[in-house]
Amino acid sequence: MEAWTHSAAGHPAKVLTLSSRPMPTTKNDTEVLIKITHAALNPGGSIIMQLCPSIFRGKPCIPEMDFSGIIQQAGPGIPERRGFKEGTEVFGSIPVGPHVKKGKGALAKFVVVEHDCVVVKPKSLPSEQAAGLSIAGAAALELLRSAKLKKGDKVLVNGASGGIGSLIFQMARDAIGEEGILVGVCSTDNVDMVKNLGANEVIDYRQHLPVHEQVLEKFGKEYFDVVIDARGVQTIFHTCPNFLKTGRPYVTVGPQPTAYAVLPMLKTIGQMMSNVLWPRLLGGTDRPYVQVAGFANPKDLEILAEMAENGKLRIPIDSQWDFGEIQKAYERMLSNHAKGKVIVNVEAV
Repeated sequence: MEAWTHSAAGHPAKVLTLSSRPMPTTKNDTEVLIKITHAALNPGGSIIMQLCPSIFRGKPCIPEMDFSGIIQQAGPGIPERRGFKEGTEVFGSIPVGPHVKKGKGALAKFVVVEHDCVVVKPKSLPSEQAAGLSIAGAAALELLRSAKLKKGDKVLVNGASGGIGSLIFQMARDAIGEEGILVGVCSTDNVDMVKNLGANEVIDYRQHLPVHEQVLEKFGKEYFDVVIDARGVQTIFHTCPNFLKTGRPYVTVGPQPTAYAVLPMLKTIGQMMSNVLWPRLLGGTDRPYVQVAGFANPKDLEILAEMAENGKLRIPIDSQWDFGEIQKAYERMLSNHAKGKVIVNVEAV
């Protein structure tokens, strides 16, 4: 089968090659063989590609973890309640363990995974949208749980147009209801998109820098019940006591690294530790800092599928790329300006 592979750590433009790989086969009764139709690019996948030492990895490695596809073979040990059979359309994610240790990835024509790595795709959900749902959706669910939103809350979401941000924005809108106030921060090009996702107000960070001054001027001191940062901007955290109510949480995916390289990542880890541990008496930010990570799991995949099927969640697509255009797809995703998910058409039907 065709697959994009790499045998050393590095930037996608330097290490990826289009290769011919053996057709994967199931090894036990609870695995499924899936023909991949679409794959989604995620920052986490690129971090693993660029930073995980090859000594710890199966080689050659196939990048990325999120996908949608069609079951070609379902093991006899899979519970009937899963509804899996040949021809069933599914979406899901390859766990980090098999991705790193065995080199399994989504940028290939076929993949074999355990049955609990995928769920049946809702008929109303296009395959390209389903491919982008798993990791970003799991992270959005963790943000939602940590935010503990209630009806009528006033919420600020930074990075509201990104892959994770666009999903948590919709979840927050549903959680706080029409009586709540939902404010998004994004760039000029994405203002209309965020409004269409349910924003009461949108702050264009390109027109209003620094953002925290605009937030304070427009909404007043200690206005918001929760700040959700889906981008990881340190200055917003450090200034949030100006507009976030006392004792209320700043919920985030963590600081955004300046580059996916060793030194910038070490700096980012230092920022994470400082945000959590630096005492407020010594100048630390006087609001609870809550950082989450999203890993797709069976329960969350079922929740996300139900949300999509019930019309509570749509997955914005920034762009779609042919299988041979992988370098352009990565260039777009790594630009940090994608509005929604960057999708690769692996074997689109």
